[in-house]
Order: sequence, then structure tokens, then C-alpha cells
Amino acid sequence: MTIITHANDPLSHDGLVNIAVIGASGRIGRQLLTLVGTRGERLRIVAVADSRRAVIAREGVPTAAAGVRLAAGDTSGGAAFAEALLHLPRPLVIVDCTASAEIAAHYPRWLGAGIDLVTPNKLGPSAQRPLRREIERACAFSGAHVRDSATVGAQLPLLGTLRELHRAGDRIERFEAVLSGTLSYVLGRVQQGEALSAAVRDAVEEGYAEPHPAVDLSGEDAARKLVILLRAIGGDVELDDIARTPLVDAQLLHERDPARLLSGLAATDEQWRARVAVAQARRERWVYRASFEGGRARVAPERVPLGHPLAKLAPCENALILHSAYYRAAPLTIAGPGAGVELTAAAVFADLLAAARDAVLRHADSRNAVAEGFAEAVAA
Repeated sequence: MTIITHANDPLSHDGLVNIAVIGASGRIGRQLLTLVGTRGERLRIVAVADSRRAVIAREGVPTAAAGVRLAAGDTSGGAAFAEALLHLPRPLVIVDCTASAEIAAHYPRWLGAGIDLVTPNKLGPSAQRPLRREIERACAFSGAHVRDSATVGAQLPLLGTLRELHRAGDRIERFEAVLSGTLSYVLGRVQQGEALSAAVRDAVEEGYAEPHPAVDLSGEDAARKLVILLRAIGGDVELDDIARTPLVDAQLLHERDPARLLSGLAATDEQWRARVAVAQARRERWVYRASFEGGRARVAPERVPLGHPLAKLAPCENALILHSAYYRAAPLTIAGPGAGVELTAAAVFADLLAAARDAVLRHADSRNAVAEGFAEAVAA
């Protein structure tokens, strides 16, 4: 890992907020750096990393040069990089643009040190109970926050709305949703006449799906999003509590090579053409629906009538239809585009700006506390 230092003071005096971007060479990470470069005037990139290389530079890395600096960075990383982030000048915000469980495992230590975290990585917010409790304890100890709006629905206000309703005392009775932008895109294209295998390939090329789309096709991605939503309303829910039906035969998804997986999906094309024909004859449409009712949660491909709100979604759109004590007369519905690199990066950037603002305020409070303590000591 390349570390460039020129100051011993761990506290920043220049009014800038220091930013570390993990997953900087990925699609979302690159787009985020572009947004920081064009609209993040008070943000300074002091660290960038991907799965192979990392660079730390206290003086800051110009966003336009971040990719080049990272490509020439050192290949050591992992625990050493995670440790190095703890010693960067404050205020500091770490942005995790990966889908890495290894990175999510470091969250408690960073948060416990008072570093705010922004992430679209679902593996932290949907983590199993032990890691989730560690994250919660770290936040309570330091006052740092995890901002994870982009984990569900990209820039749609799904998580924030549920959390506000929960804080306001609403009781969520049931909801149904389309949470996977990838599967919304795939099923939308299939019902427009495209072969399923081609629709999945297009989703990968357009950035709606991961390069290896098994997590999407298996329903795991949608299930993790459902876990995050249910936790937002106070549910003590684990991923294993979500009943899950994959979009295609689970055996196909064991293939580790993305190209071979995409080729293997051709075996499902005729089956899905037949399913679409049946649905059209019945005036129905296929959606990959997430639902919660009576304490039970599930994600599965299902047919809904053409008049159903979920049937009216365009490819790639997400929606949440919520019934609660406050929304009993008519459900609350939130819908719109819910996937894509630009939308997700925009949601991450919005969270980053909010985290930077809070980090500055907390940083100022800590400086004031130190100054007050020093003055009291002198007076004594």
C-alpha cells in the first residue's frame, strides 16, 4: 500500500472533509469520483482502493488522477489498509462502493473510531446478527453513522421513508414491492419479447446487474434488500428468515464463470417464453415480488393482474406499496427507476454530502470540547 504523509496532526484545520473511497475502480466508485470532482468542493479524497491495490495520500488525490494513482498503487491491502484508514486526518468519511463481506467486517472498528460510513454495499446492513450488533454498538459508542440509502432502490426514498414512519410510531401491517432493478429490467424485457438469456446479458452490459448476475437471479439481492427494509421498521430479521424462490433453476447459478453462466441461461429461454404467453392470455404480468404480511417475508417470481400497480412498472423500475396504521385508508406507494450506475452513485453522493456535514459538526464539537477542557485546566 502506498502511503504519502506530510503532517503529523490527525485533525484537519482547513475546513475540508477527508474521504476514503473503497471500490474506487468499480463502476459506482468511478462515477462517485466524477461527482466528487465536479460537485464536491469541500471534499478531499485522501484514500482510494480496490480489490487489488490501495493508495493513501494525506495531501489529497485529485479525482481525475485517482484511477491512475490507484493503478500504480501498492498491492498490499486488506487489514493493513483498514488499519491505515484509522490514522487519517479528521473529519473523515469512508465510502464503501464494494459488494465485499470482507470490507463490511471492518465496519465496527471504523465506526467505533468515530468515522462515518457511506455505502451501497448490502452485506453490512443485511449482515447476520453478530456483525449487525457490533455495528450498532460501535455507532452508539462513537456517535458515528452508517448511511446506506443506496442499498435499496438506488435514489428512491424507500429506506428513509420507512425509518421516518417507524420513528413516528407507525405500525407497518404489510407491504409488497419490486426491489430488484435487475430482475425488473430482465422480466420487463422478456415480456417485451426478448429471450431471458439476452435480457440478462443486456442487464450486465448496461450496468443494471453485476458482472456475475447469480446473486440477482437467485433472489439473494432482493432478499437482502427486504431484510434491510424490515430492519428499518424495527424487525429483528435475518436473511434465512426470507423465503426465496430464484428466477431460474438454482443449479444453473452454481456456475462460477460469468460467460458460461450467461450461455447456460439459454436453456431457460423457451420456458420463460411459455410463461409469458400464459400470463398474457390471462391478462397478467410477471414480476419479482417481495412481500411482507403476517410476520412472513418472501421474494419470488409471481404473476400479478395487469391492473396491479406492480404490473405497470417499466423495466428497471422499483416500487413499494405499503399498508400501515397511518396508511390504512389508502396505501403509500413509492415507485420509479431503482437501478443503474448513475442513479446509485447519485444516491451514494447524496449520503456522502450528508455524512460530510455531520462529520464537520461532530469534529467541531470535539474541538470545542478539547478547547473548553484546556481552558478549565489552565484556570484551575
